[in-house]
Amino acid sequence: MELVNKNHQWYEKLLNLFSHVRPGEGKSCLILSLNACLIMACFYLLKVIREPLILTQGGAELKSYATALQAGLLMFIVPAFSAFYHKHASKHSRTFFINRLLMFFITNLLLFALLTMGGVNIAVIFYVWLGIFNVMLLAQFWAFVADTYNVRSGQRLFVIIAVGAALGSLVGARITGLLLPFIGVAGIMVLAALMLILILLFSNRAVAWVPSYAKSLSEEPPSHTDNAWLAGFSVVFKNQYLVYIAIFVVLLNFVNSTGEFILASVVVQYTENLVATMQSSLSLTTLQGQFYSDYNTWITSLSFLVQILLVSRLFKWIGIKGSILILPLIMLLSYGVMLFMPVLAIIKIAMISEKSANYSIQNTIQQVLFLPVPRDQKYIGKMTIDTFFFRFGDLIYGGFVFVGITWLDLPLSAFIASNVLCAVLLLFIAWRIGDFNRQQVRKNLGNSAPRMAAEIPGLNISAGVVSQFTISEQTFIDPDIGDALKFRAQRASGKNLPRWIVFDRYSRTFIFKPPPESTGREEIIVIAEDFDGLAVSSKLIVNYGPIPN
Repeated sequence: MELVNKNHQWYEKLLNLFSHVRPGEGKSCLILSLNACLIMACFYLLKVIREPLILTQGGAELKSYATALQAGLLMFIVPAFSAFYHKHASKHSRTFFINRLLMFFITNLLLFALLTMGGVNIAVIFYVWLGIFNVMLLAQFWAFVADTYNVRSGQRLFVIIAVGAALGSLVGARITGLLLPFIGVAGIMVLAALMLILILLFSNRAVAWVPSYAKSLSEEPPSHTDNAWLAGFSVVFKNQYLVYIAIFVVLLNFVNSTGEFILASVVVQYTENLVATMQSSLSLTTLQGQFYSDYNTWITSLSFLVQILLVSRLFKWIGIKGSILILPLIMLLSYGVMLFMPVLAIIKIAMISEKSANYSIQNTIQQVLFLPVPRDQKYIGKMTIDTFFFRFGDLIYGGFVFVGITWLDLPLSAFIASNVLCAVLLLFIAWRIGDFNRQQVRKNLGNSAPRMAAEIPGLNISAGVVSQFTISEQTFIDPDIGDALKFRAQRASGKNLPRWIVFDRYSRTFIFKPPPESTGREEIIVIAEDFDGLAVSSKLIVNYGPIPN
């Protein structure tokens, strides 16, 4: 157990509002949170210009073909990355893969900007590129973060890094509309490239600032394979834990996409009825635009609030195994209600609940699941799942909608019922993933309760005078590498401390000011608790009385 001989910095105290942060972890956590924010802001900057490019230069039909092309290209990109990984996996730098990917995308963006300024039609290639950029960069960023922290530290700090991603999503889409009239499409691309350059620079500093007690312990070489090109798929299919995660991702994306289809169908019907019956003077496009603007605002805002206020607490209260069940339960409830009340207001509330939980709770869980796995599973296994299997869910959804409407003429209730069935299946798979994750963590680490290494000495203080006492950091020790202790104090009776005793849980410091001329004795219980809720306590006896003459 490495002792930390310093107190929390002011920004680490702020980060402790969201999750447990040990002294010294704040710098790297903040930098990686900023990187996550920049990645999501960059994606939303480019996403906003993607739509007008494809619609003005290609049309809606070409857009649908481009979406299918993304999944097809990933069939080739995943094996290519697997081969690249095995060729360079012996590199000791944790930033090697993320840096190479960033440099590749930076070059792409600058080239796109030059072609745009030259009047070249890049609509289709940019649309396809952005879809691949999003899934690949996010997968590699979170693989890099999982490779940076050990399991216990990652479980605590990923929550904060995900807050940065949520903030980036919230800000990115909103600033594009302000900047686009001034710098144009090419300017947005250059700005996005500059943001990626910042991420490139910050990544190196983040790794350097990770304290030794928080660093990942995984230095193992990649598992051998006869065909490095097929390693991305073989890594997934040879590991039951990853197979369950892959199936979960496919089903989750299918349910999400089908839910959006259900919502869009009802929105179109509702707005067309308003226009046809002259209940609104606005055009169909304006009505639908207003609806989706309000809808997306609710999703991004609620996602951000859940991320900063609830996710870390859920991890502590019910753990990863309990938290991963939340989204499937929300889906089961939402589509179950929709099945009996398929009205716009109900569907809108249900979809906002589903999307916000997906973008906050589930997104964080999705990254934490890869903390206890070997390094090659972090990089190529995660990349394969987050790219190919994610897009494969889109392909299944597209085929289902095409067959359901064109050949079977299914009513909307049939699509809702299919999501109810998928939610039940997701619930079962989530339970199995939770079991496997717990086994992986126990296999790698286990969890030991903190222990008391030294007694807290009793105190004799004077009434009417301010006294201060700091509990030594060597009093309580947590044997688990990367875990963090959180402190609190109360009376031995279980009641709150009297008003004249103040306890700073970050510095473990008591400040006493007994009333003048008072005499008495206080028995205080000091409790040290780890991230999983295991705790140890010690008693502090405080005697106080008048100042001796």
